[in-house]
Amino acid sequence: MVGMKSLWFFMSLFCIAKAQSFTMFSWNIHRAVGMDGKLDPARTAAIIREQNADVVVLQEVDQGTMRSAKRFLATELAERLGMRFFFGKAIDFQGGEYGQAILSAHPLRETRVVRLSEQGEARIAVLAEVWVGGEWVTVGGVHLDAVSAPRRADEAKVLLAALSKKPGKIYLAGDWNEGPRDAVGRMWEGAGWVYQKKSGERFSFPQEKPELEIDFFWTKGVTQALDCRVVAVHGASDHRGVVARWGEAPP
Repeated sequence: MVGMKSLWFFMSLFCIAKAQSFTMFSWNIHRAVGMDGKLDPARTAAIIREQNADVVVLQEVDQGTMRSAKRFLATELAERLGMRFFFGKAIDFQGGEYGQAILSAHPLRETRVVRLSEQGEARIAVLAEVWVGGEWVTVGGVHLDAVSAPRRADEAKVLLAALSKKPGKIYLAGDWNEGPRDAVGRMWEGAGWVYQKKSGERFSFPQEKPELEIDFFWTKGVTQALDCRVVAVHGASDHRGVVARWGEAPP
């Protein structure tokens, strides 16, 4: 009898620890066009699948555009991976839409687009709540301006304001188009957000010989990840991806 009770106790601890684990992958997929110039959603899906992530945030996603052969990439990737998805439009483009996507292995709710800027190429963030580990957590993807540092700062202020009253855990990742210690990063750190430190190589762009750290995570109400690292994508995009894995010891 004592042995059975002990078994149930350790099984309960295992289930709790598993429920508290969470993996998120962020990647600028370059419209599923690799460095060989080929549109290949199957290749993109294979890289994503290897991460075994609960949530995936993707930047540079086409839905039904001429340049992507009228393929709906967010829809197709979600179907290939057996995941739920939310697509957020940044702009209308070539008969379709261009923006960002959230893929999730778990239920989604409260999906929304935060419009950050309409200057130059319009910029957005995509947000959702995901049910994982017995609670709703907020996840988001971001893609800031590629040209202007002042514009990136303004976009970051809009997003900070949108998230300022959001309770609970928040996981935010994407292509920030500047480093984590530049102006936007200092702004987020000053607002109480935590930069998720990477193990090993920090740089993610350009993918062949990375020399810039512009893809990374900021979180709030969340501990440092057990593992956060850059993911090689073997020429499937011009960016490497970034994956972070959290897992807390049982209380």
